[in-house]
Amino acid sequence: MKIIELKGQTALLTGLNNISVIVGRNGAGKSRFLRDIESTIGQAAEFHIRYVSPERAGSFKRDGNVMTNMSNDANWIRNTRSKNQVNDFKSTSAMLFRDAETNYLRRLEEDPSIRDDHSRTFRNDRLSKINRLLTNISLEKSLSDYEFRSLVDDAVISPDQISSGESEAVALAAEILYFFDTLDAKKMNVLLLDEPDVHLHPDLQARLGKLIIGMLDEFADQIDRVAVCISTHSTPLISSLADSDYVSIGTKSFGVETVELKPASTELRKAAPFFGHPLSLALSQDAPLILEGEDDERVWQQAARTSQGRIRIFPVLAGSVNQQGELETFCGDFLSTLYDDPVGFSLRDGDGVIDEPLEHQLPIRRFRLRCYAIENALLTDQCLAVMGKTWKDFVAAAAQWGRTNATHRDIASVQQLIASPNRLRHTKVKNIRQLICAILECGKPWEVVVGQAIGALTSEDLDNGNMLVEYLDPTMLRDVVFRDAG
Repeated sequence: MKIIELKGQTALLTGLNNISVIVGRNGAGKSRFLRDIESTIGQAAEFHIRYVSPERAGSFKRDGNVMTNMSNDANWIRNTRSKNQVNDFKSTSAMLFRDAETNYLRRLEEDPSIRDDHSRTFRNDRLSKINRLLTNISLEKSLSDYEFRSLVDDAVISPDQISSGESEAVALAAEILYFFDTLDAKKMNVLLLDEPDVHLHPDLQARLGKLIIGMLDEFADQIDRVAVCISTHSTPLISSLADSDYVSIGTKSFGVETVELKPASTELRKAAPFFGHPLSLALSQDAPLILEGEDDERVWQQAARTSQGRIRIFPVLAGSVNQQGELETFCGDFLSTLYDDPVGFSLRDGDGVIDEPLEHQLPIRRFRLRCYAIENALLTDQCLAVMGKTWKDFVAAAAQWGRTNATHRDIASVQQLIASPNRLRHTKVKNIRQLICAILECGKPWEVVVGQAIGALTSEDLDNGNMLVEYLDPTMLRDVVFRDAG
């Protein structure tokens, strides 16, 4: 970091990192601390600083009055957000998101390294990041604006009809994306997020942390001029952020105006998945399911939601095969010290390995997918049915797509897939997983499709067998998905 401290009239934040987390009890003065910093250096020539207040009212839709206020007064946003309650916060976020789109497209036009990568689009790089925070709706671009659509029936939903948590998530994501897409290369860029966890479910809090880390990764070339400072009570958010080397943590106590930040420890990172959702086992008897990557995590989160409580697992993200092994050992020891009858699971990718089951490390029961990776399940009859199609439909649609996209970079992979006798069950298809949905004109993310298919499985499917059951491993499904059946 080029700057290692931020100083207000009385507040002092030292040991600044790219992500600086400030924790403390209610009444400790965290909000006042951040507002003091913002009001002191907010207009300093060497800083580009934005403050996001803790109470964020309104609806995520454009408002003419907000547009007028923003146009007439360059300090209008700063002045309104100096208070805890901001009535037009989300309307302002909607306006800023449109500005973020303009700035992103301008950057795409001016930067050949981005422009020449055809996978880089506003939809892929920005809109998809917001939609990864949502479960039942998606934010889509219409002819003149953005609109919310139901993932169930594709119906348009008014912004004031979506849940408070979804509304919060969209507004916060828009603010974060706008901040990064307006970075000033000549200044120190500081984003002050005051209790972003308010109104968010623990899963949403964790996903918000991953969004912030992902944006820092994208702007790694400017990393020494970016700082995101977050005050929070949220252990899921801290858990999500603690995986990153960008993160330092400090405590704000009542009457103490200096917060000294320290890098997140290895122990914190290992413990993070558990204290990040401390009531899950106690209240709903969820069991940890250790997974290798974020894709698997999103699939199983969707599966649990689709099952309406029947699948009682809490996905724990390892991040790599090596860390998955470490977490298996750590989870086993941890669970054994807390519970009389501990239970936990670990599910690894197949990675081309066939018929080599893993040995359990009780209380952790270890399984391996019977396909290359979780996205391969997208090609099973059950997942295709979620999209309203069959394998025959996909082959026909892919062939037609190939005739009109002969120069597409993934044409060879698609042709290999439709010619495969086993649908590339044990072959990597990661590069075409979303393309498969696009070819079938399915608007759902591939993770949602696979998760919904898993969540819809019944004990009859397990008894009679089907393609998805075989891809996932019947023994794993019996233990994890149907562990309370019978």
